[in-house]
Amino acid sequence: MKKALIFILAISFTYADIFDTYRYEGIKPAIELIEKQLQSKEFWLKKLQNKNVKLGYFENKSFILFCNKLSKNLDVYSYNNGKLAKIKTFTNLIVGKLGDKQKEGDLKTPIGNYTLINKIIPSNTFYGPLAFVTSYPNLFDKLHKKNGYGIWIHGKPLDGERGDLSKGCIVLENSDILYLNKIINYKNTILEITQTPLYAKKEDIASILATLYKWRWAWQNSDFDKYISFYAKDFHRSDGSDLESFKEYKKRVFKKRKNQNIKIFFKDIQITSYQNLKNLPIYKINFYEEYCAPDYTFKGKKEIYMTKKGDKFKIIIEK
Repeated sequence: MKKALIFILAISFTYADIFDTYRYEGIKPAIELIEKQLQSKEFWLKKLQNKNVKLGYFENKSFILFCNKLSKNLDVYSYNNGKLAKIKTFTNLIVGKLGDKQKEGDLKTPIGNYTLINKIIPSNTFYGPLAFVTSYPNLFDKLHKKNGYGIWIHGKPLDGERGDLSKGCIVLENSDILYLNKIINYKNTILEITQTPLYAKKEDIASILATLYKWRWAWQNSDFDKYISFYAKDFHRSDGSDLESFKEYKKRVFKKRKNQNIKIFFKDIQITSYQNLKNLPIYKINFYEEYCAPDYTFKGKKEIYMTKKGDKFKIIIEK
């Protein structure tokens, strides 16, 4: 009962309450109050109240390209401080065959969420005046045994149309690919390719954010059993290892750092509903992580995938 009361109070605390806790009780109780807020779904729902998370949650200004293979449209959005704005819609795209790409040569445009990793002027005039290179195959694709490469967003042949213009790529008119280059920063752009669109739910985003901070708290405090409870039975690490081998590895790490002062910080969080043909509630989460222990420091990008198992979100993939 006492713990429940503390939790209810924590989610309704104002900044003044936290400052007063610090004044009267010190830094540790104040930090605990803040941590309880971060681990509360209600706190995040309140924070997301006036934000449009239909295409995802982004803590930095971002661009989203939403490509629908069925309607052959590419919608371009900007996202800044919770405001989602459609900038442009490109129509009459040329894309690969319907269905999800599985292997090299199947002529399908993949379904999923990607980044644009490069912008090039193709040496082969077949690809038009400009091309954006996508991150296909991503981590999710590789762990699901999908292969192939060279999925681009590009223009049409400079010397006129010839043959099949898409072997899995997204093809725009040359004037459109040049205009797209003017209105986005490719380094800060997410590409979502779909056939049956999936949109993020505010309830899910709030649950995922609360889960992230519960997971972080268990990790930071070397609570092994609690930490492992956030992983699904069908979890796989980026190297292909399963949950059992991951548990054995983490047991050794947690034992080694049991009494160490560990600090973990998450920044620049991005959460997007992962496009898939089965309409599964899968979300892709990217963020910048700082892990600081006396004997080890990591600072870099983190990528995980979560899905809903019952009423909770569990980690199914981690890099």
